[in-house]
Amino acid sequence: MGAVGFFPSFLLTALNISSLGLTIGIILSLSGEIFGAIIGFYLYRYGFSKINPKWLKRPFWRYIQSSSISRVFCAILLLRLIPFVPSGLVTAGASLTPIPGGFFMIASTIGKIPAVSLEVAVVCGLVESIPPGYQYGLFILIFLSFLLIWAKNKRKILCNFTHCLRKLR
Repeated sequence: MGAVGFFPSFLLTALNISSLGLTIGIILSLSGEIFGAIIGFYLYRYGFSKINPKWLKRPFWRYIQSSSISRVFCAILLLRLIPFVPSGLVTAGASLTPIPGGFFMIASTIGKIPAVSLEVAVVCGLVESIPPGYQYGLFILIFLSFLLIWAKNKRKILCNFTHCLRKLR
């Protein structure tokens, strides 16, 4: 989900485990986390290459860009191990460093294994204790909430765009 944006992965993990079983659900969730991070890494790297690089001249960003690959590798690994550190932030930050994609993938994979394991444990506990009807209802409610928030933001962007077009006329 790293390439798509923010969507709670625990919902997908719950769906994977409840519909595919524990083993395949874990494999699918871990694979999704890893491939999402890799795709996000390259998308961020591409996006950052297209913007005005003035802000990258600040001392903090110069320090990050001049860091050694081994230091960046360790930082990614450690940040992935810490619970509640936003994955997208780690991925975006890593894309600004000189680390090659393969090393990013290895550090992210190693770091995500404990996080996904913890997520699976929590999800399994919830899946076993909450009746399926409530689970599906909760999933639909959360999904519709995210859809509503996305549509509202999309409308706001569209309104701003049309407002700008009117000013140009």
